[in-house]
Amino acid sequence: MTRSRPKAVHTLFDAYDPDLPVVTEVRRLLQKLARQSQPGERSVFLITSASRGEGKTTIAGLLSLVSALVFRKRTLLIDADLRRPAMHDLLGLSQRPGLFDVLHGKVSIDVAIRATPVPALSALTSGRATGPMGEAYDDDEFQRLVASLRPRYDQIFIDSAPAVPVIEPLMMAEHADSILIVAMAGQTPVSMVRRLRQVLAPVNGKVAGVILNNASEGLPYYYEYKYYGYERTGTGRTRRTRSTEPTGGASAGDDDATGGTT
Repeated sequence: MTRSRPKAVHTLFDAYDPDLPVVTEVRRLLQKLARQSQPGERSVFLITSASRGEGKTTIAGLLSLVSALVFRKRTLLIDADLRRPAMHDLLGLSQRPGLFDVLHGKVSIDVAIRATPVPALSALTSGRATGPMGEAYDDDEFQRLVASLRPRYDQIFIDSAPAVPVIEPLMMAEHADSILIVAMAGQTPVSMVRRLRQVLAPVNGKVAGVILNNASEGLPYYYEYKYYGYERTGTGRTRRTRSTEPTGGASAGDDDATGGTT
């Protein structure tokens, strides 16, 4: 009998499995964040990092998916990284129209927001910025956009650009309720984390915590099952002998990069 090949994983929805350790950690993190909020309070979270390649887009996607699928919150995920957007690939959605088009009056927000395979989760992709990148973001329009979206969703997650190289995340943070910082274990220099804290000093009171990503082995990417100790077979899921999953306690409320992992 020929053994079936592992199922190809192309999007976050393909990869999702409630038994994955990373999903457990994201659930713990969301519960911690919920305890920091008043009952029924709507929350807007900005997810950023010090530099590229630290997994913030994946973390933002997982937080949004678990919020909608497990906690049954009406959730919106916004790709606000207009310089290097990646959320559309993660979700398997078209890049445009998106946030850029809304900020510049090209389409309405109702046209730009699109449904996902999870009924409670909607997404606003980045759109494709044109012209000088320094002019792609409009802070006044973004403020109005967030204010108009707050009544429509229980939780909004904003995936921003890294905060050290560019100014937009700090500007966006003014319109968010909480900030989550993602750092990659074994990769993010301490000096970059310190610089990030300096950059975010004006909104330091909004920093809910630091998510230390891939703390166990420093392995990249969420979407290959082998990284989380599982393989797909024709008969279901099997446990690998040696797990290399990024497990640990997700940290919310710590203010340095020695927190937990997601």
